[in-house]
Amino acid sequence: MCRLSAASFILKNRWELPMRMLVTGPRGFVGARIMERYPDAVPAPSLRGLDADAVRRLVDVAEPDIIIHTAAMSDIGQCEKHPEESWHANVDLPLMLASTGVRCVMFSSDQVYSACPGTGPYTEEETCPGNLYAREKLEMEQRVLDRFPDAVMLRATWMYDMPIYGLQNRDNFLMQMLKREHMTFSFAQHRAVTYVREVADQILYAAQCPGGVYNFGSENPLCMLETAECLRKALNRSVQFEDAGPRHGLWMDCSKAENAGIHFSDTTEGFLKCLRDYGLMG
Repeated sequence: MCRLSAASFILKNRWELPMRMLVTGPRGFVGARIMERYPDAVPAPSLRGLDADAVRRLVDVAEPDIIIHTAAMSDIGQCEKHPEESWHANVDLPLMLASTGVRCVMFSSDQVYSACPGTGPYTEEETCPGNLYAREKLEMEQRVLDRFPDAVMLRATWMYDMPIYGLQNRDNFLMQMLKREHMTFSFAQHRAVTYVREVADQILYAAQCPGGVYNFGSENPLCMLETAECLRKALNRSVQFEDAGPRHGLWMDCSKAENAGIHFSDTTEGFLKCLRDYGLMG
């Protein structure tokens, strides 16, 4: 089968921007895909350690119509080990960006549902964070929206993609399936996994949504074992699965975003789209 290179995939899918967009975390997993999809977007320099005045100067120079804030300290273990750094990255900086007066679209996380009762799917009102990172993301949402109700908060799922040359690729379900002969995960867990290039596709639609919180990504009615079996079959791989035992689900109800004009493939459809994009169908 002829394989489609990542470069050709990117080039044929570039879109022109109707607005001036500033993207934080432009070399991160999500930010890099947004920059590829919208090459006229303005990449922000690192925000690490900046105070409010420095953030305002940065935004004043960029003169954006909208800020897409993807940068975060998202490693749950590192957040626990470095709480002050985590607070600055996950709560202080988003507030500084929102305080510049530019409309913001900010990435949050499905981790805000990590200690919810039941199995889901969870609506935007059913939060119960189970770790420091999740508590900070929820507090960030609440603090920003209390002061700037026009901001858009996107609670993202676990995401995946093939690597981009020269950039780190976040550990993800697809790469685990491609690289490993043995995978351990919770068979019965329910959570969605989203093709990150669809996330980039939907950013402009998200930017047009009314202010508020949106579950943002693919839905998935399947348990993780059923999801893994679908991907294994599509790849024609002989990966062996081992059950890690019960684990809390992170299954989101994304109907609010759907009603606002944001449309994702479901998890299994998204996997097939990604495999076709990269010529990886088994």
